[in-house]
Amino acid sequence: MEIVLTREKMEITATPIRTRYIDRNEDFVSESIHSLKKEIENGFEIKNGDFLVVSEKFIATSEDNFVDESLADPKFWAYFTYYLSKYGWGYVLGPLLGTRGDRVKNLRKMPKTETLKHKQIVIENVGLIYALKPASEGGIDLTNVPGTYASLLPENPEYSAKKLHKKIKEDLDLDLTVMVIDTDATYRFFNWYVTALPIAVEGITSKIGVFGYILGKFGKILNQGGLCGATPLAITGNENYKKYPLKTLLYIANLSDTSQVPYTKSIHDLMKKYNTFEITVDVLKEMEHSPLVIVKCE
Repeated sequence: MEIVLTREKMEITATPIRTRYIDRNEDFVSESIHSLKKEIENGFEIKNGDFLVVSEKFIATSEDNFVDESLADPKFWAYFTYYLSKYGWGYVLGPLLGTRGDRVKNLRKMPKTETLKHKQIVIENVGLIYALKPASEGGIDLTNVPGTYASLLPENPEYSAKKLHKKIKEDLDLDLTVMVIDTDATYRFFNWYVTALPIAVEGITSKIGVFGYILGKFGKILNQGGLCGATPLAITGNENYKKYPLKTLLYIANLSDTSQVPYTKSIHDLMKKYNTFEITVDVLKEMEHSPLVIVKCE
């Protein structure tokens, strides 16, 4: 699948690169090289300066950066944030701030036991300020992760991106711009870019937890911003990217995220498809995966 869009007198092409599902502790770099090499052998042209956009979960899985939520012991603040998400956000704040109707409905029916454990994990690993967000808290992800595990963000996205860039240059003789992204959103509030994630590239304010989400919602209400899409966590390699404004880099990140092969995007999609909030490695291996996307700007 190839997606071509025109923006600011520029044609931007996004092509997802399929890989196999890598299990915990498997090397994402070698799988990336293998998949890119296969595409090149099949006639797909990749040039110096092209963007290679990488899903953060691909890296986190390779690092085995998972936590088992079944072991969590919910405390007071987990209960507080659970009730805030289900009732505060589900019935008051969500509708007030223009949250999508399907997401509001999902909040109202969120399962108590699983959500309490999840909120406790969020509090322990990134902090209360992230657990106050109704969902997608602090980049801790439950979808497309085996069993009762949750995926944390990569330990050091910039280091991982540099490692991948170096290996691609050595093995494929290509000097690419490597960008690591998270599906969790960046928003614009007037001329200020914010995210509810604990990390983002320069120019995006992070580490403010739920307030990044709230500012984004107010940006939309005031017609002075709103959702920009997926968040770049790191960018390195070929410095071609420095000629683009942050607005364009955000566009590239979101285009990459939306061009990936469709798979389960939320815990509620998972429940509908498999009638469970848990997923096995076998199911993950059956799914199509495209954690890599080549983006060309011409």
